[in-house]
Amino acid sequence: MDRSLIKKGFLSTGFLINLGLLIVGAYLLYLASDYPDMARTFPRLVLVMILVITAVDGFLLLRGKKEETTSEKPSEGVSRRQMKVFYMVVLMFVYYLFLVIFSLGPGTLLFLLLSGWTLGYKKAKRLIISSVIITAFVYVIFRVVMDSILPEAAILKIFGG
Repeated sequence: MDRSLIKKGFLSTGFLINLGLLIVGAYLLYLASDYPDMARTFPRLVLVMILVITAVDGFLLLRGKKEETTSEKPSEGVSRRQMKVFYMVVLMFVYYLFLVIFSLGPGTLLFLLLSGWTLGYKKAKRLIISSVIITAFVYVIFRVVMDSILPEAAILKIFGG
């Protein structure tokens, strides 16, 4: 194998993953083009974002600006990382409950706050501001762009609101 290709990043794991994501994303984008207008808006938006971010990541790998992350001591911190993954999986189920109980806006806000804190982001002011901005963006996407009817909060039904 040509060592210059490996140095450039063409055969690195990160580049191959990016290439695979680009191929799968392009294929899914092609499949989504057959959906009706309302049904294809959100998948196309997500897929275009994935394709753009993956292309930028691959470009940075090729330019050498981004190094693949490798742990020098693989035995250290493995249990901590595993616990973070476990917490995030549990939080996904909790997010579903938040959506049912509190609806999209408050449920998403609570999920973002808890997931950011779980992943170790401790700057409360930035976490709150970014969570509010992302929640507003998600609300605008579903309500304005996709013209979706959002479910009512179960807590309002319980307390007669």
